[in-house]
Amino acid sequence: MAMEYFSGIAGVSLTFAVMMTVSFMAILLLLMGLYFNVRKWGQGSEGWGLDPADGKKGSIIVFFKTYWKQLRSHSIHHGQHILETLIFDVLLLRRTARADPLRWFMHMLIFIGWMGLFSLSGAMFAVEMIHLIGIHFLDPAWFRDFLQFPNQILGYMLLLGVIVAIARRLFIKKVKENTNSYDAILIVTLFIVVVTGFIAHAGRYIAIGMTDFTGLDFIYYDYLIWTLGGLTPFLTYVKEIALTHSILALFVGFAFIPYSKYIHAIAAPLTMIVNKGGEH
Repeated sequence: MAMEYFSGIAGVSLTFAVMMTVSFMAILLLLMGLYFNVRKWGQGSEGWGLDPADGKKGSIIVFFKTYWKQLRSHSIHHGQHILETLIFDVLLLRRTARADPLRWFMHMLIFIGWMGLFSLSGAMFAVEMIHLIGIHFLDPAWFRDFLQFPNQILGYMLLLGVIVAIARRLFIKKVKENTNSYDAILIVTLFIVVVTGFIAHAGRYIAIGMTDFTGLDFIYYDYLIWTLGGLTPFLTYVKEIALTHSILALFVGFAFIPYSKYIHAIAAPLTMIVNKGGEH
């Protein structure tokens, strides 16, 4: 029997094969975007402070050769160890924390929330694949229930980070002046991704009049909040809401990264590593 996903249309769940096909399409778009970005970066300079060579063609090999060359040569600027850069500058964003604590708080919430949810989704996918090929050491249904609480916590971290991002653009003058329609659309779309995820998650586990819930009280009331007490539309169209969330999460929160300003999540760490964290 084909494994079914909860998301679907008109009450019909999509099969595992269909969701995997859609997921691989998103992965392919992501990889294509990363390839073209890295090839473009390969057209950059071959040394510190040098202009790109005329007529130089970019490639992935050129990029990594140039990056490795600069990574080695920049040790003469200051001797910060690469582990210190990775931990304090890339992961903990200490330069952002010094410059703007609220922006740092926002970034950390979004980073931890998004990466945490991505990791748990990857773990769930691995368990499903292992089960599908006939290795039944871990029951997917049990593992999915086990992940409910950490998923909710990480989801709320991501939601709070997005709310802070929206608030900064609405109430902080400097940020508001530098926000264009492109930025606004990205933030609003991310907000929709998070909210539809909560609604779909709630509708999956709560039925109207349900009284035999056996999970944590926090999760139970959390589910009731996102369905406004179990209103019929949230439960009737929960598969469509879940499908909307899945498509947006795959193609906006994942595949679109190399084609948008979100590419800085990849480019910024690479820059900080090669610059030994930058100026101190």
